[in-house]
Amino acid sequence: MKRLLLVALGVVLMQFVQAQQQTADIGLWGGIGTYSGDMTYEKFPSSLGPAAGIFLRYNFNPRYSIRGTVMLERIKADGSYELSPWEFSKTVTDVSAMFEFNFFKYIIGSSKHSITTYLIGGLGVSLYPYDFDPVALDAVGAYADPAGDDKNVAALNLPFGFGFKFNIGERWSVGLESQFRKYFDDRMDNLDDPKAFIDPTTNVLTEYTTTLHNNDWTYHLGVHVCYRFYQGGKKCPAYDNIN
Repeated sequence: MKRLLLVALGVVLMQFVQAQQQTADIGLWGGIGTYSGDMTYEKFPSSLGPAAGIFLRYNFNPRYSIRGTVMLERIKADGSYELSPWEFSKTVTDVSAMFEFNFFKYIIGSSKHSITTYLIGGLGVSLYPYDFDPVALDAVGAYADPAGDDKNVAALNLPFGFGFKFNIGERWSVGLESQFRKYFDDRMDNLDDPKAFIDPTTNVLTEYTTTLHNNDWTYHLGVHVCYRFYQGGKKCPAYDNIN
């Protein structure tokens, strides 16, 4: 009977500790971004643009979290397509949900678990304009869809990355993070399947890119400042020792 009571007490204690570990944070993200796609050459650093965002993160425990992020980015590039000059610049709004995995136990406010590297990955949607210019496309030898037009694009993407974060107070942390986004759309650079062509004898269109297979990526490097606004209830006095 005594052993049964000890086991029951241990289960209750573990549930209590886990409840203490469920926390929530809010953060600000800022950095720079660039692009890779159908352009064959891009000048650096004139192809870098600013990026800023805000995120909410729910922490299931010291290793696993999920975050929702809204970012506003200036994606641009100055260079060439094949041997002809090409450039673009546009504002991109990105909304994403990402899972976050800490390599080490990490708790904001803990002196024992105050630093970690981590991985992120999830699913996002990017909103940006597609500027269709058939004259410019023809001038560089790129395919111009006869039915093409300016559009506001909502493109699915796969965001993923890695980072490093550490505590700077009982409720504050900072981090350095690198993000990558693979797009399921080929119009970020205003070059939509530029190597496609229509056979003049058969009038058949040959395409080289699809929704899944295209060249458009973006890359971001930035820092974030995070505040833990929800501590998961009253903090256990032995929190650092138990965890």
